[in-house]
Amino acid sequence: MILVKNHVGPSKIQGLGMFADEDISAGTLFWEFAPGLDLRFTPDEYAQLPMQAQETIRHYGYLDKASGNWMLGFDNDRFMNHSENPNVTDMDTRVVVARDITAGEEITCDYRIFDVDWEYKLSK
Repeated sequence: MILVKNHVGPSKIQGLGMFADEDISAGTLFWEFAPGLDLRFTPDEYAQLPMQAQETIRHYGYLDKASGNWMLGFDNDRFMNHSENPNVTDMDTRVVVARDITAGEEITCDYRIFDVDWEYKLSK
């Protein structure tokens, strides 16, 4: 679950992106898994889903390097685009703001840090 104010809008990186609605200081807790809201699928559960559901999860979610599970957020995190100079980063099981973010700035992450399937997303 994203813990800061944000919105989705047109991105210069790709299609739609997630943008800050407020200034956010470096070190701020940005995201943490929220049971009952965010979804987690084991590889076996994922394989049992209809193909369209698998494709949606693959596109908007990620295959977590740490757990081996497929993850899908319920909020705007699915619109976060990749950057090699991201402003948020993984820290254990949470995501924190890596550097100060100004209101209106696109919020980005480095897919390679947490997503086994990052090459698929970057090929789109």
